Amino acid sequence: MNAVKPYRIVVEWSGNEDFFFRCDYALCELRQDEKKGESDVSGVFPVMTRAMGNVLRKLRNEHISFPLFLVSLALNHRNLLQEIDQLLQLLHGHLDKRQHAGSFTCFVRSKSPAECPGRFEEQIL
Repeated sequence: MNAVKPYRIVVEWSGNEDFFFRCDYALCELRQDEKKGESDVSGVFPVMTRAMGNVLRKLRNEHISFPLFLVSLALNHRNLLQEIDQLLQLLHGHLDKRQHAGSFTCFVRSKSPAECPGRFEEQIL
């Protein structure tokens, strides 16, 4: 098992639903802040971005219907769990290759670049 362990997760929205997911990791209990850089990977997770968009709207005190939010979450829970699992697999795959402190970043978007041309050029690695 790798000695590198995650200690902080940061979610930073870049638009209405799309967001950057960052996980800082270090050896044992060592905590170091790294400079914010480019994404290591980019993934398409439409259900997750809609759910995170709802969380963002709630945090910004925008009116959302909480019962409707719960119904939507219940209807999409399988897809949401599958996308979270994919994101965690990307994270663990990255951590398995690391021997020192650093950060894993992933740009999480709701649509593939082909579905909205011109919007993601600068984020694609």
